[in-house]
Amino acid sequence: MNEQNYQNDFFLEQGMRRHIVKTLGWMALGLFVTAASAAFFYVSNIYSMLYLTFGGMITILSVILQVGVVFALCSRLTERSVASTRTLFFVYALITGFTFSVFAYAYDVQSIAIAFGITAVYFGSLTVIGYTTKINLMKFGPLLYVSLLVLIVVQVILLFVHAGAETMMFTMIGLLIFTGLTAYDVQKMKVLYLECQDEEMRERLSVYSALELYLDFINMFLYILRIVGNRD
Repeated sequence: MNEQNYQNDFFLEQGMRRHIVKTLGWMALGLFVTAASAAFFYVSNIYSMLYLTFGGMITILSVILQVGVVFALCSRLTERSVASTRTLFFVYALITGFTFSVFAYAYDVQSIAIAFGITAVYFGSLTVIGYTTKINLMKFGPLLYVSLLVLIVVQVILLFVHAGAETMMFTMIGLLIFTGLTAYDVQKMKVLYLECQDEEMRERLSVYSALELYLDFINMFLYILRIVGNRD
């Protein structure tokens, strides 16, 4: 009986590891799509031409599209096909690349590369922590999400006021929040896998978790870029 339980635990652990590797693979592919599309929109001057034509409305429209795609991906997740879920994820990554092409005008390439490298190492460390820790991070979820909501509201307010030191302070707070969210989302990915027994649903959850980790990575990158970046 003990041997049977050991074998079951072994195969479950192996399956979970494959699931996590697959999820991180989708996330990495999403980041590649974002980076490639951002480079394309910058080099082709498409973003700048659209901005000159439509002004700030093009940025607002891009953000609305991003929110819409995330909502579409997360809603009715159990009913949507795996292929359509993946498609929505890559559409989001593409739109994000379009939006991010503006950073090539604001920061020099070296700063962007350094920020990306730091984020990659930091994210990798948090992934290991989230996967191996014995602490139940799920209980911190409500606190992290409430903190994120408050941060978003504060950042919106800061858009309309001139704040220097305060902006850097909230940048550090934002980085701290997404530090917690990254470790939390990695552990959450394990929990979702263990709670779900349907293989097709696990494929959908893999993309869903990839989106969450992608958003964690992107936001940490933005905060780190603000800290280390040199503006052109």
